[in-house]
Amino acid sequence: MNEFEWRRQMRDLNRPMTPRSDLWARIDAALDDASNNVAVAAPAAPARHRRSWALAASIAAVVVLAGGLVWRMQVMHGAASIASDHPSLESAPWKPSDPRLAGAALELDAARMELQQAMQQAPDSPALQRLLQRTHAQQNQLRDLEKQAG
Repeated sequence: MNEFEWRRQMRDLNRPMTPRSDLWARIDAALDDASNNVAVAAPAAPARHRRSWALAASIAAVVVLAGGLVWRMQVMHGAASIASDHPSLESAPWKPSDPRLAGAALELDAARMELQQAMQQAPDSPALQRLLQRTHAQQNQLRDLEKQAG
């Protein structure tokens, strides 16, 4: 086959053709049969099923949210009680005998004092409470390190 024959065949494909049989009559008949076989109550069941799942999911989301809020309030209350339960940690600066730990103790003590001043301005700030709790934990870790070093 050369290029001229190929082009001629391509031009022949561009001409309109009539189908051997009418497809629309068969499509209409199939749609009519399908619509007669479908029951009216069939769409209600999936919609009811979706509504029940949506209700269950929303109840679960509310329970998770409430649990998270309760847990968060307990953590915040725990941070406030740690700061109030240890007045010796708040008032007396700690001076370790190891010079490697002394610099870190000085920095942590300064950070603790700045956080306490900020807490006086915003006593209900959860971020400040977390930072103060973290500072106390780091000071306790330094004390433990000094005990381990002996």
